[in-house]
Amino acid sequence: MREETIVAVATPPGEGGIGVIRISGPQAQAIGEKILRHPSGKTITTWPERKVRLGVVISSEEKVIDEVIFFFFRAPRSYTGEDVLEIQGHGGQKNMELILSAAMAAGARPAEPGEFTKRAFLNGRIDLAQAEAVIDLITAQTDLAHRAAQEQLRGRLSDYLHQCEEKLLAVLAQIEAALDFPEDEIPDLDRKEAMGTIAEVAKELAALAAQAEKGRILREAATVVLAGKPNVGKSSLLNRLLGEERAIVTPIPGTTRDFVAEISNLQGLPVRLVDTAGLRETSDPLEQEGVRRTWHWVEKAELILIVLDAAAGLSAEEEQLIREVKEKKRVFIVLNKSDLPPRLTADGVAGRFPGLPVLTVSTVSGEGLEDLEEKIREALVGKDFGREHPVIVTSLRHKDALERAGSYLQDVLAGLRDGLSEDLLSVDLRAALAALGEITGRAVSDEVIAAIFSRFCIGK
Repeated sequence: MREETIVAVATPPGEGGIGVIRISGPQAQAIGEKILRHPSGKTITTWPERKVRLGVVISSEEKVIDEVIFFFFRAPRSYTGEDVLEIQGHGGQKNMELILSAAMAAGARPAEPGEFTKRAFLNGRIDLAQAEAVIDLITAQTDLAHRAAQEQLRGRLSDYLHQCEEKLLAVLAQIEAALDFPEDEIPDLDRKEAMGTIAEVAKELAALAAQAEKGRILREAATVVLAGKPNVGKSSLLNRLLGEERAIVTPIPGTTRDFVAEISNLQGLPVRLVDTAGLRETSDPLEQEGVRRTWHWVEKAELILIVLDAAAGLSAEEEQLIREVKEKKRVFIVLNKSDLPPRLTADGVAGRFPGLPVLTVSTVSGEGLEDLEEKIREALVGKDFGREHPVIVTSLRHKDALERAGSYLQDVLAGLRDGLSEDLLSVDLRAALAALGEITGRAVSDEVIAAIFSRFCIGK
């Protein structure tokens, strides 16, 4: 596959000031010689590396397609580790199609999704964790998500794991030296020292895995559902948290008949806020379907905000809703309309529902909204997320590998305590190292690699 030269548009489709075509592979220069000319029409005979040059792209019929600038990167000093030619022309779908067609007519084949980054991985330019960070960086929706992806792309996670692996390899080397050279004067394995090293690494891996569920939110966003009776201010609260008028707000109960879901940057955390249809008995088929969908979202949510109208009091239906939902999900009670004379107070509601956080807000004045955002963030990831560990794990694949490695290390610790033979200890130690190798790609199946790169878009 890597003997072929690939080409793709690296910029999003549609109109734009600049469009980028990327060509990678052993024939990148030869293809450039076929499709690029000096602005004067002369053939380009020299290909200096990393120089910005002006030229024109020509078709197989020798017609000028576009005036462009281009760069040539010689292997291995390129993104993919191969010869790479990057052409920057005028944006626009037809222009990009014509340049792409010229490159394919000259010998390149269309790239598969993620194939440029896959080649970078296969050629040793980046490891698998860094490759996964590329797509996370592209899809990051908040500053914290961007920072986590950037740190992983720069090798922070990989370096941390390599340090753990080196400690384990030092223990494994002692074990295998005793196995391979039993008659030589090699010191016996210091089991107490080995236990200290293994326990230290196991603790570090457990800490990484423990915050992976929080890290997953940076990649996928947490789902927070706004539920309650009609006309309590759910849509107004959604608009306030989003910072824009996304949901229709009217004084007519039942205005929201379907859910409205939007991603919000909530103090650095990507949160999917879902405004749902008001929960009430109704004979309207459309509203009934909206109520059914509300319960669907309640089942999927990480956090439920049950919104009450502080000026209207607490109905029996609302009390039943709170008691039903709190048995299944984490719940906040939000008293809205604090700008009006209250019939409900935070203390009074908290007394009825011990253990449930009760927050007071006004979507008119903005009172209490910042505190609500802080409490939502704290409920989802804690106060110190992003500061409690030097590395943020955002992938459940990584979490699974870390947990398996930790489990093998616990077996090694038990074996060291129980006097298990060195050959059996080495089996579990190697299994732990293999699990860590799955994260960086040192030991991973072709199926896993294919699944990872299938998430990428064409051109990356």
